[in-house]
Amino acid sequence: IMRPIRKHIIHCSDSLTGDVPTIRRWHLARGFTDIGYHFVIRLDGEVELGRPLTDPGAHCQGHNADSIGTCLIGRVQFNPQQLQKLEELHRWLKELFPGLKAYGHRDFTNQKTCPNFNVKEVLHD
Repeated sequence: IMRPIRKHIIHCSDSLTGDVPTIRRWHLARGFTDIGYHFVIRLDGEVELGRPLTDPGAHCQGHNADSIGTCLIGRVQFNPQQLQKLEELHRWLKELFPGLKAYGHRDFTNQKTCPNFNVKEVLHD
Protein backbone atom coordinates (compact mmCIF):
# COMPACT_ATOMS: atom_id res chain seq x y z
CA ILE A 1 0.00 0.00 0.00
CA MET A 2 1.39 3.37 -1.01
CA ARG A 3 1.64 5.96 1.74
CA PRO A 4 -0.08 9.33 1.19
CA ILE A 5 2.36 11.69 -0.55
CA ARG A 6 1.66 15.43 -0.56
CA LYS A 7 5.09 17.07 -0.73
CA HIS A 8 8.09 16.87 -3.05
CA ILE A 9 10.97 18.31 -1.04
CA ILE A 10 14.05 19.42 -2.98
CA HIS A 11 17.54 19.31 -1.48
CA CYS A 12 21.13 19.89 -2.57
CA SER A 13 24.05 17.65 -1.64
CA ASP A 14 26.28 20.59 -0.59
CA SER A 15 29.07 18.79 -2.45
CA LEU A 16 30.68 19.23 -5.86
CA THR A 17 30.34 15.54 -6.75
CA GLY A 18 28.13 12.66 -5.72
CA ASP A 19 25.68 9.95 -6.60
CA VAL A 20 23.41 7.45 -4.82
CA PRO A 21 26.21 5.10 -3.65
CA THR A 22 28.21 8.04 -2.23
CA ILE A 23 25.27 9.62 -0.40
CA ARG A 24 24.13 6.19 0.83
CA ARG A 25 27.60 5.76 2.43
CA TRP A 26 27.35 9.21 4.06
CA HIS A 27 23.87 8.47 5.41
CA LEU A 28 24.72 4.96 6.65
CA ALA A 29 27.72 6.47 8.48
CA ARG A 30 25.27 8.84 10.21
CA GLY A 31 23.15 5.92 11.38
CA PHE A 32 20.41 6.01 8.70
CA THR A 33 19.00 2.66 7.51
CA ASP A 34 19.51 3.70 3.85
CA ILE A 35 20.02 6.81 1.73
CA GLY A 36 17.57 9.43 2.98
CA TYR A 37 16.45 10.59 -0.49
CA HIS A 38 14.17 8.90 -3.00
CA PHE A 39 15.93 10.46 -6.00
CA VAL A 40 19.35 11.96 -6.72
CA ILE A 41 19.98 14.10 -9.80
CA ARG A 42 23.64 13.86 -10.76
CA LEU A 43 25.68 16.60 -12.43
CA ASP A 44 25.13 14.97 -15.85
CA GLY A 45 21.34 15.17 -15.31
CA GLU A 46 20.94 11.43 -14.73
CA VAL A 47 18.17 10.68 -12.22
CA GLU A 48 19.13 7.88 -9.83
CA LEU A 49 16.74 5.96 -7.61
CA GLY A 50 17.50 6.05 -3.91
CA ARG A 51 15.10 4.84 -1.23
CA PRO A 52 11.91 3.15 -2.53
CA LEU A 53 8.90 5.49 -2.83
CA THR A 54 6.90 3.13 -0.61
CA ASP A 55 9.29 3.91 2.27
CA PRO A 56 9.28 7.26 4.08
CA GLY A 57 12.50 9.17 3.49
CA ALA A 58 14.98 10.53 6.01
CA HIS A 59 15.50 13.99 4.50
CA CYS A 60 13.28 16.54 6.27
CA GLN A 61 12.55 16.11 9.96
CA GLY A 62 8.82 16.12 10.70
CA HIS A 63 7.86 15.83 7.01
CA ASN A 64 9.19 12.43 5.92
CA ALA A 65 5.93 10.48 6.28
CA ASP A 66 4.08 12.29 3.45
CA SER A 67 6.91 13.44 1.20
CA ILE A 68 9.37 12.43 -1.49
CA GLY A 69 12.93 13.73 -1.19
CA THR A 70 14.99 14.64 -4.24
CA CYS A 71 18.61 15.75 -3.96
CA LEU A 72 20.51 17.66 -6.65
CA ILE A 73 24.27 17.21 -6.60
CA GLY A 74 25.83 20.63 -6.07
CA ARG A 75 25.96 23.57 -3.68
CA VAL A 76 24.56 26.78 -5.11
CA GLN A 77 24.77 26.46 -8.89
CA PHE A 78 22.91 23.75 -10.79
CA ASN A 79 23.22 23.14 -14.49
CA PRO A 80 20.39 23.24 -17.05
CA GLN A 81 20.34 19.43 -17.42
CA GLN A 82 19.77 19.00 -13.68
CA LEU A 83 16.98 21.58 -13.57
CA GLN A 84 15.31 20.12 -16.66
CA LYS A 85 15.39 16.63 -15.13
CA LEU A 86 14.00 18.03 -11.88
CA GLU A 87 11.09 19.57 -13.81
CA GLU A 88 10.44 16.28 -15.66
CA LEU A 89 10.62 14.27 -12.43
CA HIS A 90 8.25 16.67 -10.65
CA ARG A 91 5.73 16.54 -13.54
CA TRP A 92 5.80 12.73 -13.44
CA LEU A 93 5.38 12.64 -9.66
CA LYS A 94 2.41 15.02 -9.90
CA GLU A 95 0.74 12.58 -12.30
CA LEU A 96 1.32 9.75 -9.81
CA PHE A 97 0.30 11.82 -6.77
CA PRO A 98 -2.37 14.42 -7.67
CA GLY A 99 -2.16 17.51 -5.49
CA LEU A 100 1.60 17.08 -4.91
CA LYS A 101 3.37 20.38 -4.17
CA ALA A 102 7.08 21.21 -4.44
CA TYR A 103 9.10 22.72 -1.60
CA GLY A 104 12.70 23.48 -0.82
CA HIS A 105 14.21 21.96 2.33
CA ARG A 106 14.64 25.56 3.52
CA ASP A 107 10.83 25.96 3.59
CA PHE A 108 10.73 23.70 6.67
CA THR A 109 13.69 24.96 8.69
CA ASN A 110 15.36 28.33 9.17
CA GLN A 111 18.69 26.51 9.68
CA LYS A 112 18.99 25.55 5.99
CA THR A 113 19.24 27.47 2.72
CA CYS A 114 19.05 24.23 0.73
CA PRO A 115 18.54 23.87 -2.19
CA ASN A 116 19.69 27.49 -2.65
CA PHE A 117 17.10 28.38 -5.31
CA ASN A 118 13.39 29.17 -5.39
CA VAL A 119 11.79 25.77 -6.01
CA LYS A 120 8.31 27.14 -6.76
CA GLU A 121 9.79 29.49 -9.39
CA VAL A 122 11.92 26.80 -11.06
CA LEU A 123 9.13 24.20 -11.08
CA HIS A 124 6.28 26.67 -11.76
CA ASP A 125 4.43 25.02 -8.89
